[in-house]
Amino acid sequence: MKKLFLTFALMTALLSTYAQGNMTFDLGVKGGINSTKVTTENPSITGYTFDDFKSDSKMGYNLGLFARLGGERIYLQPELLYCIRKGETVFNSSTGGASIQKLNLKTIQVPVLLGFNLIDLRLVSIHAFTGPAMSFILSSSNVESNLPNFDPNNFKNNIWDWQLGAGIDMGPLVFDIRYEWGLTKYSDGNFSPSNIGFVNKGNVLTFSLGLKFM
Repeated sequence: MKKLFLTFALMTALLSTYAQGNMTFDLGVKGGINSTKVTTENPSITGYTFDDFKSDSKMGYNLGLFARLGGERIYLQPELLYCIRKGETVFNSSTGGASIQKLNLKTIQVPVLLGFNLIDLRLVSIHAFTGPAMSFILSSSNVESNLPNFDPNNFKNNIWDWQLGAGIDMGPLVFDIRYEWGLTKYSDGNFSPSNIGFVNKGNVLTFSLGLKFM
């Protein structure tokens, strides 16, 4: 955790150093809510498709820091966020029984976004952005399930997502909405006797509010 904060601080210092001439530099805090849709695949279960797994979107939140370095049209925005994502998956078997898994994923996420200023009216500006995000899964993440002998801590060390969004700046206030596609899986669960659980991957819709103080 300390290494992540030190890395972000170093990146921020370097961006600030290079923010010369027509370049601008901003630093701020942000927080928001997210809605996570967990998709599930289990190739070890023959005779079933993705339609047999029903997933409900659940609300979570994120909180952290962001920096922005850019010119008149293009900018770079790294972020350091604490994120909680939640999801619920139900698998209805042919025997009529329902297997339920509730996911509570806690991560430190590091998006690195490339932004484009679309409209600048001085007091109000509109921009779009896209880029990858890497998340480090924390040990406090857990899964609840009615499956027998499932592994509640069967998570990857890190996951990758791709983000796409748009935002509005109103003075020091920053509003944005983004959607992220899961590129890698949260976990590799299966239905073997020693490791029971679902194979999870998530897509997330996030609304956030930020405040620039530099």
